[in-house]
Formats: sequence, C-alpha cells, structure tokens
Amino acid sequence: MDTKQTKKPFFYDVTLRDGNQALRKPWDLAQKEIVFRQLLKLGVQGVEVGFAGASQMDFKACRHLAKIAAEVAPRTVVSSLARAVDHDIEEAARSVKDAPCPRVHTFIALSPFTMENVLRKTPEEVRAKAIHAVSLAKEMLGPQGSVEFSAEHFGDCMDNLDFVIDVFRDVIAAGADTINLPNTVERYRPRLFVDMVSKVVEAVGDKATIAVHTHNDLGMATATTVESYFAGAAQMEVALNGLGERAGNTNFYEVAVALHNCGVETGLNLGEIYETALMVSELSGVSIYAKAPLIGAEAVVHRSGIHQDGASKTKNMKKGAYRPIDFSLIGRDDNDVLGFTSQSGRAAVAEIVNSCGYPISLSEASELQPVLKAISEREGELDAARVLEVFKDRFVNYTTRLCFISVNGLRDEQRFVFTYKVGDEKRERSISAEGPIEACTRLMKEEGFDVELVSYRQGVVGEGDSLWNGRALSEIVFRNGEKTVTGRGVHNDTLVANMKAVFGAVNMLFFRE
Repeated sequence: MDTKQTKKPFFYDVTLRDGNQALRKPWDLAQKEIVFRQLLKLGVQGVEVGFAGASQMDFKACRHLAKIAAEVAPRTVVSSLARAVDHDIEEAARSVKDAPCPRVHTFIALSPFTMENVLRKTPEEVRAKAIHAVSLAKEMLGPQGSVEFSAEHFGDCMDNLDFVIDVFRDVIAAGADTINLPNTVERYRPRLFVDMVSKVVEAVGDKATIAVHTHNDLGMATATTVESYFAGAAQMEVALNGLGERAGNTNFYEVAVALHNCGVETGLNLGEIYETALMVSELSGVSIYAKAPLIGAEAVVHRSGIHQDGASKTKNMKKGAYRPIDFSLIGRDDNDVLGFTSQSGRAAVAEIVNSCGYPISLSEASELQPVLKAISEREGELDAARVLEVFKDRFVNYTTRLCFISVNGLRDEQRFVFTYKVGDEKRERSISAEGPIEACTRLMKEEGFDVELVSYRQGVVGEGDSLWNGRALSEIVFRNGEKTVTGRGVHNDTLVANMKAVFGAVNMLFFRE
C-alpha cells in the first residue's frame, strides 16, 4: 500500500464539543457523561469534552469529565477548545487540569479570506496571536499537558500555504505538540486538501503530530480524512453519528471501519459501534438516515435479484459479495437482509422462507417468485410474514381435492385407520403397515395415486414464524414419473404433521396446475 503513514491512527473525538454545539437542544451534564463513558468503551485515544470558556456550564462539564478520566481512563487525552484569547485558554487549562493527559486545543483562522473579512487583522498580527496563545497554553498546563493548534479554514489556505507552514513552525517552537488541519467548510475535491496535508507533513516532519478535522458539506469528509491518514496525518478528528455543524463532521464509524478494512490497527473496540450509534441518536434527537453507511436500518438490505443471489451465496463468509464488512464487526447481527419487491429473485424467496423455519427448495422458490412478484407490484415490498403467508397457501395450507381429517394408530396390530375426504365424499380405511408413513403411502396407492417416497424429514418450526413456533414440521418428498414435489405439514402432534405432509404432496402431484 502506497502510504507515508508509519504511525497508528489516534482517534480524537469531538462529539461533545463540535457535535453537541450543533444540536437543537445541547446535552446536559448527565447526558454528556453518558456519551463520554461510551467513548471510553469505544477505546478512543482522545476526547474534546467541550469549550470551557463558552460558559460556566461548559466549564463545569469539562472539569467533571476530566475527573472521570482520572479515575477510569489514565491514558485518554481530555481536551478543551479555546480561541486564541487569554480568557479562553486559561479557562480551558483549568477545566482539564485534573485529567491524566490534559490538553488545550487553541485555534485561529489563517486563510486569507477569513483573516481579512472576519478577523480583520494582518497575517503578521494573526501569527503573533497564534504564538502567544500556544505559549500561554503550554505555560498553563506545564509538562504533563499537551497543546494542539488549529489553523481554522486550512482548506482555504491553498494560496498562502507557505505562510501557514511558517506559522506552524513558530507555534511548534512555542510548545504545540499537535498541528490540526481543519477543512472547516468542505468546498473542493478531497485530493486538493490531501495534497496540502502532504506538504505540511513533509515540512513539519516528526516535530509534531499532524491532525485533520474535516466537515461534510459536500459529503466527502470520510474520504478526505481516510486519505489524509495515508498522506501522513496521524490524528483523526471525528464525531459519533457524524454530528456537527451544517452537514456534520467526519463520521467516526466510517473512518474507523475504512481503516480497519485497509489493514490498519485502529486500537478501537469496533464491536461497540452499533450500540453507540443507536444511543447517540436517541440522546441527540437526530435520527439515523435509513441508508446511512454501516448504521442505517437499510445498510444491510438487498432488494435486487442479482444482489440477493450473490448475498445468499456468500452469506456465511466473512467477505460478502455485496456488503462492505461482516456486520458483526460493529455489533450488528443482521448481515444480508433480503427484502422482497418486484425486482427480487428466487434467492430472496428461499432466504426469507428458510429464515422463518420452513425449508424450501430452489425449484419451489422459482415457482413462488412470479406469484410474489405479481403481489409485490400491487402491494409494494412484502415483509417476511407476507411472503410466508403466500408460501403456506401454496405449499402447506392446501385447498385441494384430497383432504386429511384424522388417523388412529392401532399400534399393537400395526394397523392405522384413516379418515379423509376425496372431493366431498368422506371415507374411512384401515391399512396394515410398520409405520404411519408407509401406511399412508399404501393408502394413496389404493386410492389410485401412484407415488414413490423419495425422502422424509422431521423438524420444528423456528422462531421466524411466531404463530407456529415450536410445532412439528414434517417434509415428505414424493415422486410420480418425472415430477417431484415436497409436501409439508405442521401440527402439535408429529403424527398429524406427517399425514398432512403426505396428503399435501399427493394434492400437488395430481390436483394442482
């Protein structure tokens, strides 16, 4: 793999700061603690817990979470954001001083547009403020802490990149350990940003860790962050569920899984991802888009017949034909879900029916597929219950000419008395045989139905069919000439299930179009 990266990724989560500030109703202290503890379960290496200088409430939250880290996470960096303003830096340093690995993250814009139109300062005035901010942060934290410096709007610094790199050298000399390159507003293709990252990596070398913090305005934040890692940026600034201003921040899960798929050791507990996503959605009030990568409800669903065929054939493999991962990696247990629509094929029929506890052959699935397709064209997507209902009508609950009523086994005499109907005529007949299936097969032949028993299987209806769950399921395969069918019977009594299967198979062989 062509990469400049030799360092392990350092996941620095900004959900509690960048994500929280974008919520309609920002979290209270109790909610922040829940999210913080979940981040620790995920194994993140750094957490930006807030903006201590913004309010007394934010300060208290930062300090509270820093103390929790001191108790349970001695290696986790705990950071507060601060503008390049003395008050912000002092509050940030005081708020995280009890953390085992405290950090102040200070920032100022270095893009020509923002310096001129927002800060309204000259580049040299901005340089001076940056150096002073880093020096003060380093002084406040002492040797046990670290300082991160961000060039806000770095993505807009293509025209003055040499100046920006000079400022980076100055702030590193003043005490910055980490240089963060934010794509504060995503405007261009990822390659342009990644090329800028490469230039900074080459200029800075091992003097500081390079970080990237990308926003998702054009939907490419994950790609930009992942490629920046391979360009030499070791710190990934990410957010749970992609929360953040406007279209959000880089999505934590997408970056983590992409690096994992590329063979990079993330150091994270990836199995906590799905639980975390659901929890954060509930706490934030921001629903998860159905098609959201990895965590969306439909991220595991296949509806096209071609995709369903490939998914079915590779469902038990770690690498699926049409999925990015084995979803158990992130704590999901619903790999390769097949929904039935008018675009679906026999593979979907087989998978859905089998998942409900009813074995079905591919020939039967092929027979049922056009029936279901016609129904789907009228009704839309068919859920498992609807597919199973149609399957039962065709292969289990037969409305036919030959109808089983009851059987009474006189076992001492090895005789079985059958009560049944042929059309509207009720009949009763006694048959001698070693077992009920042999007796019933003889009965069919005496009635003029020449059948050959191919196979017999006894099982139990699985959890997929809650109505009949735990009942006996009998499968009888009969042959007549070149035609072979499978009869099925379900009942609390295994003997009755067997008889229903036999009668059903005969009906399919002789009375069904």
